[in-house]
Amino acid sequence: MALFTELKRRNVFRVAIAYAVIAWLLAQVADLAFASFGAPDWVPKSFLFLLVLGFPLAVFFAWAFELTPEGVKREKDVDRSQSITHQTGRKLNVVIISLLVIALGFLLFDKFAIRSDRPTGTLDAIGEIDKSIAVLPFENRSNREEDRFFTDGIHDDLLSTIANIGSMKVISRTSVMEYRNTTKKIPEIAAELGVATILEGGIQRSGNQVRINVQLIDASTDQHVWAETYDRELTTENLFAIQSEVSNAIAASLNATLTPKEHQRINSLPTNNIEAYEAYLLGDKRWRARESESVNESVRLFQKAVDLDPEFALAWAGLGTALVFQVDFSSAEPRKTYPKAERAVFKALALDDQLGEAHAALGLLRLAQADFEASEEALKRAIELVPNSVDVHNWYAVLFARQGRKEDALTMYQRGLELDPLSVIIRSNFAITNGQIGRFDEMREAYERVIEISPESNSGYEGISIFHRSVRGRYDDALLWMLKANAVTPRDSENRSFIVSNLITLGDIEHAKLWLDEIRNRESDSYVYNAWMGTLALRLGQTDSATRLSQRLGQQLPVLRGYLIALALLRDDDLSRNRAEDALDRYRQSYPEILDNSSPEVHQNNFSAALEIAYLLQAMGANSRAEEVLEETLAVTESIPLIGPGGSGSGSAAVFALMGRKQDALAEIRRSVDAGWRATWWYYFDHYAPFESLRGEPEFQAVRAEVEADMAEQLAAVREMEANGDIQLTP
Repeated sequence: MALFTELKRRNVFRVAIAYAVIAWLLAQVADLAFASFGAPDWVPKSFLFLLVLGFPLAVFFAWAFELTPEGVKREKDVDRSQSITHQTGRKLNVVIISLLVIALGFLLFDKFAIRSDRPTGTLDAIGEIDKSIAVLPFENRSNREEDRFFTDGIHDDLLSTIANIGSMKVISRTSVMEYRNTTKKIPEIAAELGVATILEGGIQRSGNQVRINVQLIDASTDQHVWAETYDRELTTENLFAIQSEVSNAIAASLNATLTPKEHQRINSLPTNNIEAYEAYLLGDKRWRARESESVNESVRLFQKAVDLDPEFALAWAGLGTALVFQVDFSSAEPRKTYPKAERAVFKALALDDQLGEAHAALGLLRLAQADFEASEEALKRAIELVPNSVDVHNWYAVLFARQGRKEDALTMYQRGLELDPLSVIIRSNFAITNGQIGRFDEMREAYERVIEISPESNSGYEGISIFHRSVRGRYDDALLWMLKANAVTPRDSENRSFIVSNLITLGDIEHAKLWLDEIRNRESDSYVYNAWMGTLALRLGQTDSATRLSQRLGQQLPVLRGYLIALALLRDDDLSRNRAEDALDRYRQSYPEILDNSSPEVHQNNFSAALEIAYLLQAMGANSRAEEVLEETLAVTESIPLIGPGGSGSGSAAVFALMGRKQDALAEIRRSVDAGWRATWWYYFDHYAPFESLRGEPEFQAVRAEVEADMAEQLAAVREMEANGDIQLTP
């Protein structure tokens, strides 16, 4: 009791309480300051250690020293009768009470102003006016480059989680990543992206601990309206819990309504395996690069994720998507690859039939398989489940375009650009669709904007190449731009295919062979190689060789939709062997909408196939059905642009030729050539079956000679560019 009384007399208890309150206040203020300035993890830890170390020192000084009118003296040197500890104690009481009031005020401010889930004032106005948000790239505050992937992955996944809220507009990853390390102010970024709020933050990873700071900012005032700091052990449960808390807080801040299904999705736990989760994040990032190497790596990473956690539905959906892209970008054989994709997609749906990404993957797969009805059903369901998914909007638009529904496609692309204004993929698709309906200025401007947005992407250069060859008929300029595209992304197989196509059209057989060798060396016996090798063989008049390569192509691809030369070669071979029904079945598999419906469904994307089918039907004696197809085809060719990507070109001429209207056919050929039509000219003049009846006509041969001379001039221009060092034709 004597010790307790002495501790009380010397104000040790009061000093201890005052120090504790001051230390707590300093710790809270420092936490906010360190988070705002992105201080390394050791800084707040060191500061806290110093505060703790100071406590016993403060207690020791309160015991050993005393404040007197003459200053601080050692307690043993002070006369007890002259001691003023009781006066000092009263002053300390006032200090303690004041500090407690300040602490209480900070707690209330922290609860209702800084960390409120339902802020007032400005946020309520935002919620009523514009529920839109962009999540800027998170700052990697670990100062370790190996944690950059982790930071980007968490950012991407949080962005995907927030995008599940259908009542909000959420800008996609492609556009927000353009603002990494930007010096632009928040209001400027928001104006460029068309949003009312910005979420920014940082991630600090240290061993098995992670700190995530996020701040929601009102773009109109550049003021923080909600902020939170999460210090958690690094587990999938904690990471998904943080994402859930952030998503719910943002929804509440913007007065966005969550449906029960959205709430369930936001709060779900996709996997409890941190290694599988990291493999999924990287796999999701890699397929989006849309290059052969990255897509193949994506497949491996998704496979790793599902091997580690077979119940990971998102990873199964990702695997299905990556496998479809593997066919497009690395020449994987569809016959072998699509069944794998289908198994992965249906595994994802079996695990979670409410998973929007799984329905999107199914829609993409069915689109690739040309099952448009099933694709639309799946994509429609996907857009209901993940309404802010740019991928779904893009694939849905592509579906519309392939069905000939160009205006619907443009509307869907526009919606995609609202969600991802800097998307190269959507803007490129938007450009080509404008070209297909004859808006050539808009087409070129859109491709130029693609180059401006992403000069390291091949899409813009490839698009300008398409413009030159399809609108202007200038294959020399088209080749120049395709070589630029290849210089940017030399591993892209589509680049090499377009280069081969341009060279064959120009008649540069020597260099076409060199580029085909390059394709073969990279992708041995791929369907891409066989398709173009068959085209080259036909260009050289080697019909038997071209037919054999087309047969090989037919073994590699489940359907030959889009490979009209190969289908025609196989058809002619079947006709020579009295197997017309086999040829008809092959066309039916590739273009069921033309042959399986009660009336043929012909549109801009399949009218060329319809003409080849009409020729076959006439050869089989099915003249009535052939006439139906021709009438539908003529209605299409007369309603679409003469030139441009998807232009009618020689389409109307072929209809007239098959109808026996030679003079009309010859007039249409002249009109097309004068307008700039040159696409695969050698095939149409020398091998195209619907033009058989015209080849003996002098006017037909005169037009052919004119086009051949033009191609020779363009090839000479290419040779001159090569001699001047402007281009390099050798791969």
